[in-house]
Amino acid sequence: METETEKKRLWWFMGSLAGIALLINAFFFSHENPRIQQRQVNWQPQTPQATAPNNDDAARQAAEAAAASQRAIQEAAAKHAQFLARYLNPGFARKPGMEMVAIVVASEDGRLNRTVSAALTDHFKSQNAEILSSFFTPEFVSDGLFNTVIGGSGDLSRQLELANTLDSLLLARQQVQYSTNPDLLNVITANMQLEVALMPIAGNAQGQSWTFTANGAGFNRAAARQLAEERLIRQIAKDTKMSLN
Repeated sequence: METETEKKRLWWFMGSLAGIALLINAFFFSHENPRIQQRQVNWQPQTPQATAPNNDDAARQAAEAAAASQRAIQEAAAKHAQFLARYLNPGFARKPGMEMVAIVVASEDGRLNRTVSAALTDHFKSQNAEILSSFFTPEFVSDGLFNTVIGGSGDLSRQLELANTLDSLLLARQQVQYSTNPDLLNVITANMQLEVALMPIAGNAQGQSWTFTANGAGFNRAAARQLAEERLIRQIAKDTKMSLN
């Protein structure tokens, strides 16, 4: 009898323990489960969201681009103005009914020869033509632009905007060679050559060219050269072939 009673007590005790265990498990599960779910939610990878365009940023970028473009235009204009100012003298403009011709004579040492330029100006001047002997600066010759233009570069003429003022260019290139004659007390002879080219700026007109040569003798190069140039200038004055037409 006592054995049966003890068995019942043992079963009752074990059932009580099982019930307590279930209650404890239910309590902790009800508190931990939301935390687990929260951690699971937090661990989910974030999907990048497309950002909507900002109107203020777009407007600012457009304004900056416009300002940069304007600065580039202004810088290019200033650079071109400096280019023109280096090679062209100011104050020249077209005259109605007049043929505008700029003349440049380059000596053998890469300088402007104003003496020969004056002789050619006197030869070509007329009532219908204005010969501009100071249209170009000395740098036009010394910087090599003269050789480029006389070589036939139309691009440089466009860069210099010559068509805005001129109808033609009259370019002359001077060359001198020296020789010494021992049989004549070492007298020096200067052989001078002048190539003259008339070059239309625009249109279908054909260019023309002429060549002059003259010799001069002296006991030094300067004297021989001067005499050769004087003889060459007299040839220009007497010439009947050179004309603007």
